Formats: sequence, structure tokens, C-alpha cells
Amino acid sequence: MSDLFGIDVGVGSIKTVSLSKSGNGVFLDAIGEVKNPAPEWIKNGIKSKDWSEVASSVKLLFNDLKAKPKQIVASLPEDEVISRLIRLPPLKDNEIIDALKFEAETFVPYPLDQVSIDYEVVEKDNAGRLSVFAIAAKNETIQLYVKLFKSLGMDLAALESPAVAMKRVINHSVEAVNSVMLVDMGEKYSDVVSLNNKKVYFTRSMSVGGESLTRAISINLGLDMSSAEEYKKAYGMKEMQLEGKIRQAIQPVFVSMAEELRKAIVSYREELNKSIELLVLSGGGANMPGLTEELAKVLGIEVQVIQPFLKIDTKKVVLPININADGCRFSLAAGLAMRGLEDDK
Repeated sequence: MSDLFGIDVGVGSIKTVSLSKSGNGVFLDAIGEVKNPAPEWIKNGIKSKDWSEVASSVKLLFNDLKAKPKQIVASLPEDEVISRLIRLPPLKDNEIIDALKFEAETFVPYPLDQVSIDYEVVEKDNAGRLSVFAIAAKNETIQLYVKLFKSLGMDLAALESPAVAMKRVINHSVEAVNSVMLVDMGEKYSDVVSLNNKKVYFTRSMSVGGESLTRAISINLGLDMSSAEEYKKAYGMKEMQLEGKIRQAIQPVFVSMAEELRKAIVSYREELNKSIELLVLSGGGANMPGLTEELAKVLGIEVQVIQPFLKIDTKKVVLPININADGCRFSLAAGLAMRGLEDDK
């Protein structure tokens, strides 16, 4: 078993994946999930005891897997990350970070001595001008993750933006497409990541997630949230199911989501003068019946659900999930684990 684990501390649950490489093959060494007992642990801050509840759940998760990870790769929630595509003049490598700090004053809403900035050069034109994907996060939030894993005796090898991790999953599982938009559907939020030539150019977070759809069903049909969730998973956007009542209930939320995606697609085209070729869905809400078909019809592009384990050998472990149907929920954890496999970390 690999010593490195990718861990996704999501709002609803905490997921982990460990991968290893042998020859030309990639193998799944471990996969698991536990409920997150303190969904607001980041917002409540380092002085709250919420982080210790999360730590207890992480410990339980690894105990269940009989795993003793030495290194952890985790991700910040997208709404805790500020990212921008920055255009810079020709610069040496050691000059880029200073230029980004100057640019950051225009889009980072915190004092710069309270944030950490990272970046990736995504394009360099013939004149040497740079397109840089810049990422900033509050030091206080970063320290919360450091404290969490240090309390468990684990080394936090890297703390990434979800966009960086999801880029690996896209590049690993999607072929022959240059312009891709990924929608990672979480419980409360959905993250949108736009890529071109295997590099991240834009990200945005939408306040529409699986819970929004479930609540719409609950309110419109007078169901408790648990029953509404089951109806959503069973019938979704299918027009012929239950006389279309579930579809009608979630239609306003779907329309809002589709409009946000349309804006992101237009923005991508205007900025890069290229069109999105493929929309990929991941996360817990990706498999809702009828969703891919409805989005394809409304947006006019191909839509598919990501299969993060499609090219990964899963025979070594007893799977706690249907890897084909539910593997998309573990996309972020898989992308974090892939950091240990690739040279372009």
C-alpha cells in the first residue's frame, strides 16, 4: 500500500484514495469514506473545536482501512481559494511571484501578509508574454489543515486547489479533447474548472449543489430530506417518471445551474477565442438520472460523467462502492492521490 493518501474533506463526507504505480499500470490501493461531523469546521476557524471532531473522523477512516499514511495530499474548498488568470510581460522565473503579489492587490480581498500565493504558467507566447493561473488562500485556513493532520501524526505533503487535483483526473481519463469544462457537484456548492491543452485557465464556484436539488423536491412535494434525496437519485430529470413531478420540482434549480454554466462557457470563448468541446460532471450529484441529457440539450455541447478509475486497476481492494456508478464521487480524492504518481506535481 502506498504511504501517500489523497483526502477530500467535503461538506457531507470525508473521502480518501491511495494509488500506486507499477510499470505502466496504476493500481487502487485503498478507498474509503466517513461522514463529516462538522461541515462548518473551516468557517468556524482555528479556535473552534470542530477541527478535532474532523480529526477523529479522519482517524476512524484510516483505522477502518487499516492504513497508516505517512503523507497526505489535501485540498482547500474552492470557495476558500481565490484564483485568476493573470497576463504578465516577459519575466524570469524569480520575478513572477513579485509581479503576482502586485497584481494580487487588485483581486485578493485580504492583506497580502495574511495569504499565500502559488501559480502555474499556462501559456507563453512568441514574444515571451505569460498567461499565469494564480491561486491565493488565507494562511489561517492553511494552518487549520496543517494542525488537523499534525494532530494525527501525518505529514501534509501538499494542500492544493481542487482545480489542480481535478486537472489530473481530467488529463488521466479524458482523451483527444483540448477544451474541457468540469463541474464538480458537491453537497452545497459546485466547482467549475475550465481547461485548455491540459492546463487550468479559469475556475468559479456556484452556490448550487446536490442539497439545493434535494431541498427543492422536499419543499415542492412535502417530503422529508431523506425521502427527497432517494426520489432525486431514482428519478432525477426524467420526464416520464412519476408524471414528471420530480423534474418539475427541481427545474428552477436546474435552470439556475444551466445559466451559470452558460455564462462560464461564454466567458471561456470570449477570453480564449475557443469553444468548450466537452462538459464533464463529477461529484455526488453527477449521476442524477437525466442530468447529462438535459445539460447537453440546453447547452448544445457533449456532456458526460467522469470515470476517474477507468484506467486504474481496482482488483487489489474490496470495493465499498460500485466503482462505475459511484466512482465520480471520489474524483477529487483520486486527483489528489495522483500527485504521487506524476512528474508534473
